[in-house]
Amino acid sequence: MTISHDGSVIQCYSTGTVSGISSVVGLVGLNSGAVTQCYSTGAITGEDDVGGFVGFNAHDCHVSHCYSTGAVSGDSNVGGLVGSGWAENVTAYFWDIHTSDFPWDNSVGGTGKTTEDMHTASTFLNAGWDFVDEAGNGTEDIWWILEGKDYPRLWWESRESGPTTTTWEGSGTPDDPYQISTAVDLILLGDSPKDYDKHFILTADIDLDTNLIGRLFFYGAVVAPDRINATPQFDGTPFNGVFDGNGHTILHLTINGSGHVGLFGCLSGEVMNLGVVDANITGSDNYVGGLVGSNSGNVTHCNSIGPVTGTGDFVGGLVGCNGGDVTNCYSTGVVTGSGDFVGGLIGSNVYFYSGTGGIVTNCCSSSTVNGREDVGGLVGCNYYGYVTHCYSTGSVSGISFVGGLAGSNLGTVSQCYSTGLIVGDQIFGGLVGIGSSGAVTDCCFWDIETSGQAISAGGTGKTTGKMQMASTFLDADWDFVDETENGTDDIWWIDEGQDYPRLWWENRN
Repeated sequence: MTISHDGSVIQCYSTGTVSGISSVVGLVGLNSGAVTQCYSTGAITGEDDVGGFVGFNAHDCHVSHCYSTGAVSGDSNVGGLVGSGWAENVTAYFWDIHTSDFPWDNSVGGTGKTTEDMHTASTFLNAGWDFVDEAGNGTEDIWWILEGKDYPRLWWESRESGPTTTTWEGSGTPDDPYQISTAVDLILLGDSPKDYDKHFILTADIDLDTNLIGRLFFYGAVVAPDRINATPQFDGTPFNGVFDGNGHTILHLTINGSGHVGLFGCLSGEVMNLGVVDANITGSDNYVGGLVGSNSGNVTHCNSIGPVTGTGDFVGGLVGCNGGDVTNCYSTGVVTGSGDFVGGLIGSNVYFYSGTGGIVTNCCSSSTVNGREDVGGLVGCNYYGYVTHCYSTGSVSGISFVGGLAGSNLGTVSQCYSTGLIVGDQIFGGLVGIGSSGAVTDCCFWDIETSGQAISAGGTGKTTGKMQMASTFLDADWDFVDETENGTDDIWWIDEGQDYPRLWWENRN
């Protein structure tokens, strides 16, 4: 921070917390010169002439092409941008009205913007800011931005890690994948679609807690996002490489976006060995999932924990819409959809992208699910897809086509079960709500006591006692650990008389 100056401050920034009595600010206390192309993000506390960026701006002095985001508090002459002074030469300057806690008109000069606007390049481009990869405002390449994810940054801060050059360790090949170890690494991946066909590996847990990295939340998917204000069809670049979570987790992912929302917006490659934990995902359009919005690739050994909410169709705890393979995955949390096709794990498992239909194998969900039509504890709608060796335990509620495992089924369901409470207004069932053209084999079960339902569009209803007996499932050819008559893949195990069957991979660690 500069206390007073009569020269120039150009292309500088400050992130520190500042407290004092008078002329307390993020960057310059008393400006008697010119400040341009700068920003500040720290919290500011004082008594008089307190501003997010400048405390007092003297007559005929200039502040231009700058911004501030820090929280500001004081007793008198307090502003989101400038505390007091002359405003006529404060131009092309912005402050975040949300993070600063100061409204639109509470500053000497400048313009207050929402966090969303402050994460949008057009806010600054329309004010004449010179960004990388544009020539309309100049060719000096002063600023760059991770669109929809962060505020503008000065290009000199990270010339080697900006939007056109990555700094991940590795070479992006199967034998030497790019290493992702920090939030910045992950965000840069999202902003590097030219690398979406490469191999990546997560080498550490990444905490995206908004309190740790500047209250950061996302307006779309972190990787392979849809374009802002796009049509209902995906209008971006799918991720078609390989992302190996390596047993690590992405923590506290918060998204409040529109369509194709999740850690990955649209996946045609492979994601494996990854957890998304304590997430909070919200989408106002179609294809919303805790991990993937829409999938035509492979998702293996992954999980999502946390609430997922969508106001459009295709909302799932892990995947919004699946047209690929999902194997050995689980989800838990609350999944809420205002539209159709809402599932604890997958909103809709559908003949959609792959040409063979969605395949869901060895998966489970304990999510509580709330929706309108085609609402299921595991899958909202199984649309000519295949669901096998799966179960769901969460309660499910909806208006019509509501089921403990699948709301509606036009595909094949085999060796699955459900136990959750089912609440529906019309056309609902213990295992499947409706499935006149689908196939649910006799080796599928639901608990007639815990579900509150004696009927289902397929499957066999059993009491809780029967559902906790190995013989119920062994007689239906389920492959359990320590038996070979039904196979040697050791898919299931059970704590006889105490619990329902569980997938063996759940207990391997």
